Amino acid sequence: MINKQSRRLFLHHLIVIAFLVFVAAPTALAAEVDTSKGSAPSKGMISLAEAEPEVHYAMLRYGKFYGDTNTLTGGLFERSYLLGDMGGFRDTLVDYGLYLDLGVTQFLQWNVSGGNNDGSARNNGTADYSLIFDSGKAGLWPGGAVYIHGETSWKADQSLAKDTGSLLPPAQDAFMPVPGESTTTLSEVFFNQGLPGGFLLTAGKANWAGLADGNTFANNERTQFSYTGLINNPILGAFVPYTPWGAGLSWVPNKHHTFVLVAVDSAGTVKKLDFDTAFNRNTTTLGGQYQYTRLTAGLPGSFRILLGYNSKDLASFDISERHFIGEALGVLPTIEEDDNYTVIANFEQYLWVKGGSVEAYNKMIEKSGYPGVARHHLQPMGIGIFGRVGWAPKDRNVIDQFYSFGIGGIGEYFTGRPNDQWGIGYSATHISKDLRDLLDPLVEVDEFEHAGEIFYNFEVTPAIHLTLNTQIIDSPLKSTDTAYTFGSRLQLDF
Repeated sequence: MINKQSRRLFLHHLIVIAFLVFVAAPTALAAEVDTSKGSAPSKGMISLAEAEPEVHYAMLRYGKFYGDTNTLTGGLFERSYLLGDMGGFRDTLVDYGLYLDLGVTQFLQWNVSGGNNDGSARNNGTADYSLIFDSGKAGLWPGGAVYIHGETSWKADQSLAKDTGSLLPPAQDAFMPVPGESTTTLSEVFFNQGLPGGFLLTAGKANWAGLADGNTFANNERTQFSYTGLINNPILGAFVPYTPWGAGLSWVPNKHHTFVLVAVDSAGTVKKLDFDTAFNRNTTTLGGQYQYTRLTAGLPGSFRILLGYNSKDLASFDISERHFIGEALGVLPTIEEDDNYTVIANFEQYLWVKGGSVEAYNKMIEKSGYPGVARHHLQPMGIGIFGRVGWAPKDRNVIDQFYSFGIGGIGEYFTGRPNDQWGIGYSATHISKDLRDLLDPLVEVDEFEHAGEIFYNFEVTPAIHLTLNTQIIDSPLKSTDTAYTFGSRLQLDF
C-alpha cells in the first residue's frame, strides 16, 4: 500500500513531468503538421481554437466564444454579442490570439407553493468574464491555449434554495462562484496543450467536475437545466470543489474512444489561488475516465464512466455546498474516515437529427448559406435522451446513490428558431442510510430527494437568451412540503 507521503511525492513528480512535456510539445507537434496543405492557419502554426474548437467548447461548457467560425456579425438582431466587435477592437485581439467574452445572467424565481415559504420570489445574478489566449493564432507555439475566467455575483443570499427546502440547489448557477456570498473571484486559470498522437494536456485551476461529467443535453447551468441534479452528478461534490488546482491528460486514439487521467487538489477553494498549498495537505482526488462515442444509424451518442479516489483524511459526510445545501440538515456528523471513492457514469443519445443523420445534417449545413445554422463543430440540431448514475460508500458520503434521466433538444423546432433549446428531466438523490441514522434523533429524513424540471431556452437575439423553467422538488426532509417553482433566467452576451 502506498502511503500518503509517497502519493504526494508522486503527484509532484507528475506535475513536473507534465510541465516538461508541455515545454517540449511545440517542437514535436509542429514537426507532425504539414502546413503546406493548408491544415494550419497563418504564421504556420496550429491554432487550437481553429483546429480543435470543440476543445474550447468542452472547457467552457458553453457553445460560443468570440472569434470562432460560429460567431455572427452584423446588426443587433444578427450578431452573437451585444457589443459586436467593439469598433474592430475584438477583431484586432483575435488577430493576436486573444478572445474576449463577457456575459451576465439574471435570475428571477418564485416558490409558487410548498417548501418552507409559500409564494416567495427571489432574484440574483452572476457575471462571467473570459479571456482565452491561443498560442498558435498568436504565432508563438502550436496547439496551446490559456484560459482566464472571472466571476461576479450579486444578491447571492437571495437564492430560492431555503424557500424550497431542497437539499440540492434549485438554480446551481445562482450558487456560483461562492454560495450565499456576493463576491468577485478569479475562478479559473488553466492551459491546454495539444500533443502529438491525439493527446491533450490540461493543467491549472479549473472547473474539473463540470468537465468530467459533461453531457450534450444536461450540463450547462447557463443555457439548460437549473436544478443541480440535472447539471452534474452531485456525488462529485464530495471529491472535487469548484475550480481547484489540478492536471489532466486526455488521449483520443480515434473518434470512438477517449481516455482521461486527472489529479485534483480536493481542498482547493475558489476564493483563493491556493497555489502554495496545493497537493501538500493529503487532499488529492485521482480520477480516470473512459468515453465511448458512436454513431447508431447515423445518430451520435456517447457513454462515460468515471472512477474517483480521494486520499484525504475526511470528515464523513463532507460535501461541497454548491452541490448540496448541508445547512438544511443542521450540523452534519464529523466522524473521521480515511480515503473515499466513487463510480459514476452518464450517457447521451440522439433520437433524431435534422436531416435524418449527422452526414445529411453536415451536408445541409454546408449548403444552408446562413451562419445562424452553420454551427460547425457544435452538436447538431436534434432531439436526444440522457442519463446519469452514481455510487459511493454510505459510511462517509451524504449522497451514496444518484440517478437522473431526461430528454432534450437543440435547434430548430419552430421556423426560423435554430438556436433554441429545451429539456425535460428527473433526478433522484439518495441520502446515505448511515447519515440518516445519525440524524434521526434531530431531524427526520427520507431516502430520496426527487426533482423534476422542464425548461425552454428562447433566443431573443443571438446575444440574448431567455430561459423559462418549472420545477417540482420533493425534499427528503419530512417537515418540508413538496415545492412547486417557476423561474426565469436572462442571459446576455456582451
